[in-house]
Amino acid sequence: MSGELYAIGVDHRSAPVELREQFAVADDDHARILAGLRERAGLSEAMLVSTCNRVEIYGVAGGVFAPERVLPALAELQRADGEAIVDHVFVRAASDAARHIFRVTSSLESLVVGESQILGQVKDAFDRARDSGTVGPVLDRCLSLAFKTAKRVRTETEIARGAANVSSVAVELARSIFGELGGCMALVVGAGEMAEGAAVHLRTGGVAEIAVVNRSAPRGVALADKVGGHYEPWERLAAQLARADIVIASTGAPHPVIDRALLKPVIRSRRGRPLFLVDIAVPRDVDSDVTELPNVYLYNVDDLQEIVHENLRTRRGEADRAGAMVDEEVGSFVQWMRTRAVGPLLGELQAFGRDVVDAELERLVRKLGAVGPEQRAAIEQMGRAIMQKLLHRPMSNLRNAHEHAVIPTAMLAEALAALFELGPRAGDRRAPPEARIPQATPEDATAAAALAPTTDVLAPMSAPIREGTG
Repeated sequence: MSGELYAIGVDHRSAPVELREQFAVADDDHARILAGLRERAGLSEAMLVSTCNRVEIYGVAGGVFAPERVLPALAELQRADGEAIVDHVFVRAASDAARHIFRVTSSLESLVVGESQILGQVKDAFDRARDSGTVGPVLDRCLSLAFKTAKRVRTETEIARGAANVSSVAVELARSIFGELGGCMALVVGAGEMAEGAAVHLRTGGVAEIAVVNRSAPRGVALADKVGGHYEPWERLAAQLARADIVIASTGAPHPVIDRALLKPVIRSRRGRPLFLVDIAVPRDVDSDVTELPNVYLYNVDDLQEIVHENLRTRRGEADRAGAMVDEEVGSFVQWMRTRAVGPLLGELQAFGRDVVDAELERLVRKLGAVGPEQRAAIEQMGRAIMQKLLHRPMSNLRNAHEHAVIPTAMLAEALAALFELGPRAGDRRAPPEARIPQATPEDATAAAALAPTTDVLAPMSAPIREGTG
């Protein structure tokens, strides 16, 4: 349906990391992808959220929108396997889409419920879409309310207390394998937000040494200094892999930076010492073929689920409270959408009523002859008051149809448009107001003449009905 809100994509629940990484979009590539999605899938508004756990498009349907075209269009733009992802895609529309967006932004759909990074990631995605000119009134309203809801969830519940994130869970996994980390040397590959989080948790966990390898020396040095470690240039990656006990990788590179060919001589030099690799990047930084080597243990973001589930079990009540808050705020947005959808139709209905009153007034004045300004104003006021009272119930019932759930709002709106020949499709067949109004009878003229001598017959009637703005 044109103008409908949609949320379409894959996440850590619906698709494994090897599929998600095919669709992951780099930050500087959002503008190209958004432009392509609008053109190929018929979206009038669009934004893209691409993180280690999800690749999702939030959009508003244009005139020729087809939801089943969104992920194939993204696959074409990313040169990914569109067929492989078909069974893993979710499509949510209208209130379900809004609820999903609000829950994602409030971290209720995160791998680690309550983590703080997703809010910043969605805000960044929204800013990139706005800079690309693909944000319109619906996404603007939706995301503004979603950000407000996320803030409310974090301030009014304890969901963030004790919450982890992917970086901290990776370190927790290392602790479960090594026990105390005091005798371990840790290597952090990358220096972005996720890598920084991992390095901070490693330092808090008490590792003996932290090395940071990164392509950009200034960022690598800054992170190493922050956690009391040392920076090593990219060319020394293999040398540091030979020394490390724990490796946490998160570079944002489009292809693996650690593979079997790189590790094979490294493993020989380690003389049987096990190497523990945690890849928290999407696309993945470590090729899965490294597990063919002896004493190499690889974990990716999807392998962290059990630790995450235990983390969530301790905060289930707070997650439920947060979910109730989200549902409340989603209700406000849905009401705004419904008011926005029927507002133009109600405006047309009022315009139709005014046309009827104006046409009848002119006909009556011609029949009555000379009518003073006060009499004309009184007749016009009576006509408009009658029109407003006749239209008040259908307009009010249409605005509030969602509360009664007897007949869907869209169905009522279509019936109203058909009965009164409203809307753009009816434009060609609508006759001028006079042709659509039954002709006045002699009895009408007699009744009007009886009013003519009176200047104060009509008391003030109800004020005109104002269209809701939401």
